[in-house]
Amino acid sequence: MHESLQLTGELKDLRDPLVVGAFWGWSDGSGSAMGAIRYVRSEWHGTEVANVDPDKFYDLTVARPRVRLRNGERSIRWPGTRFHIATPTGSSRDVVLIAGREPSLAWKEYADVVADFMQTIGSKHFIALGSRPAMVPHTRPAPVLLGDADAYFEELIGRPSERSQYQGPTGIQTVLMLHLRSLGYATGRLTALVPGYINTGPNPRAIVALVQHLDRALGAHTPIEPLLGEVASFDQQTANALGQVADPDLLREQIREMEETYDADESTAMRSEPQPPAAELPPSEEILEGIESFLRQQRDEPDAGGTR
Repeated sequence: MHESLQLTGELKDLRDPLVVGAFWGWSDGSGSAMGAIRYVRSEWHGTEVANVDPDKFYDLTVARPRVRLRNGERSIRWPGTRFHIATPTGSSRDVVLIAGREPSLAWKEYADVVADFMQTIGSKHFIALGSRPAMVPHTRPAPVLLGDADAYFEELIGRPSERSQYQGPTGIQTVLMLHLRSLGYATGRLTALVPGYINTGPNPRAIVALVQHLDRALGAHTPIEPLLGEVASFDQQTANALGQVADPDLLREQIREMEETYDADESTAMRSEPQPPAAELPPSEEILEGIESFLRQQRDEPDAGGTR
């Protein structure tokens, strides 16, 4: 076991384990992939077994620890990456869920930590979850792309994989996938597309879509009824916010056009070109200022430490 990985639970024999990772930051600006991990971790009764050393991989002046009160006592919750073992209902295999903030430091060693962990538990399969903005309406199910995936995941999920043509700065998700692939592991990514005009998150439609794709891959049956309540609440918040932008009629017309495109050919939206993460996309102030400020008041930033 890598020295930078701290065991917090018992590692048991796992059934053909699939490793699923989400990293809040570059590859998940909306926090929707992290939201999906948290949701299935709860529904699948995940148990924490390990975490990474925060001093090794995080700039703690950027990803600051948080102090919390529990039973009147103050405690520190450190940022980091945590590993949970879970057993999805209906699936014949176990899952390891890796979730946390994108590391600030030592990316090569971080990738070695994940590879060593996978070797320890006997897994050869890693799939990353992410989200990114696209020209999709908030009123429709979130499209999900399977990208840069080996044939193993194409068969498992039942769809062809797209090969990214993007060149430029990248995130830990890509670094980790390329490192694992170089060691002979099968890798792939599932990316939910979220509306580019809502620069907040997590997006509940994206969470639903990612959970459903994991279920398909695992043969699992995860209840999504609680998520549907979140979808209804988010839709209502967005509808209320539309009336507060500088030009609501213009934004509604743009959304209507996106709905028509989506309804006519959903695959068109799913083939959208790779874009920088949400944090890199400058919004249109005239259209977005009202809706962003309203939604930001309603929803907290994701817990980047990967815990709840």
